[in-house]
Amino acid sequence: MNDIRLNNKLEENNDLTIQNINETLDTQKHQWEDIQSLIYNNVKEIFWKAWIKPLKFVKLENEILYLSAESKIITNRAETQYYETILIHSKKFFKSIKKIKFFTINPEYKETSTVTNENPKRISEKLIKYNNLSFVESVSMKVNSNFTFENFVVGQSNQMPFAASKKICEKNSLIYNPLYIHGDVGMGKTHLLNAIAIDMMKNFSDLKIVLMSAERFMYQFIKAIRLKETIKFKDQFRSIDILMIDDIQFIGGKGSTQEEFFYTFNDLINDGKQIIISSNKSPVDLLNLDEKLKSRLSGGLVVDFLPTNYELRLGILKKKVEVLSLKISLEVLQFLATKIVNNIRELEGALNRIWANYELTGKIINIENAKDLLSDILCAHEKNVSIDDIKQQVSSYFNLKLSDMSSSCRSINVARPRQIAMFLCKGLTTFSYPEIGKAFGGKDHTTVMHAVKKIEKLLIDDNRIKKQVLDLKQIIFSV
Repeated sequence: MNDIRLNNKLEENNDLTIQNINETLDTQKHQWEDIQSLIYNNVKEIFWKAWIKPLKFVKLENEILYLSAESKIITNRAETQYYETILIHSKKFFKSIKKIKFFTINPEYKETSTVTNENPKRISEKLIKYNNLSFVESVSMKVNSNFTFENFVVGQSNQMPFAASKKICEKNSLIYNPLYIHGDVGMGKTHLLNAIAIDMMKNFSDLKIVLMSAERFMYQFIKAIRLKETIKFKDQFRSIDILMIDDIQFIGGKGSTQEEFFYTFNDLINDGKQIIISSNKSPVDLLNLDEKLKSRLSGGLVVDFLPTNYELRLGILKKKVEVLSLKISLEVLQFLATKIVNNIRELEGALNRIWANYELTGKIINIENAKDLLSDILCAHEKNVSIDDIKQQVSSYFNLKLSDMSSSCRSINVARPRQIAMFLCKGLTTFSYPEIGKAFGGKDHTTVMHAVKKIEKLLIDDNRIKKQVLDLKQIIFSV
């Protein structure tokens, strides 16, 4: 009888423990939703929907908050760009947390709604199991389904890169190997790489296709060295059928990484595997790149994007308006195609800004309003602003030495002006985050991203920063 009572008591305690765990998890999930709401008020809605909303609460354990998403690109972006923002707001509810860990789960896996039969540790282990992806899935960027050949507007300036990319997709076609596509920022190189990947995956599902950035290749190689898995690294890369590397210029200057890439490159070519490369410069113009690698990159077909003409820019705008069902007059599209000539990404960004302003404020879309809304971009085009111009004017404005812009000094009197300079460089030039970081003493691109986000946040309610940024813009455009 005593044994029965003891067993009943134990079962009752277990039921209570499970109930408490359920209640705690439910509370913490609701708190995570509150945290997401706080973040919503501090970032642009489009970014919140893309990178914050998809994040799911998994557990809070040992002062670590575990968050998951169904896409690796989402967890990567959340970790690199929004880590500090998420951590700061999470501490308002989870006082003890010191760290956040992100991982990807298989979208086919449905999270158990209760833990009646399983404790949180087992659920977490089950979730993490779905993060053990294949090599191809773990290193490849997520393909952007919008970047197809059908959505690529062809004109005289991009006809060669487009035609070569289409030719690559023919069965067993190694006529152009490697295919090297180069052009300025925002011209459509990444679009073509995605389009090739989409077409190949659709027509040849058995092929192992890796699409990755040069930075990602370097990261994987350095990780393999640290874990003493270089042989495994080499075998994995040599097992793929198609290797696509975006922004190869960022592999420059890294001796051991260049050497490993060269050997991987050679082995794949010799084994009849396809390699496709994109860059902002031709192989011979790449700085800090080994001559034998330059020669190897030039050994296939090198095609480039020519400067866009008015007809192509207008065609791209018309296509975007059609795809997104936007109601913007031809007159406004013609104005944009005439005034914004540097790159396609900036052109599309201007269109997005005009439409977002209409949706948020109801302000009519016409040329006059477009001029006011895009004054910073239009001024930058009228005056060709450089990173050096901005560094010079910012250092002068804050009575700093020009060398302070590239230093590692963290004093607020130096760090804040440097962040403002980086913010202005991103807004007033067409340079990418890595390119801006390089110009500021070799800073990492995440440092630049953090600086831009920090100043964007301060501009909301810090009138002093707002005045400084406005003053500097006026100075830069008036010089």
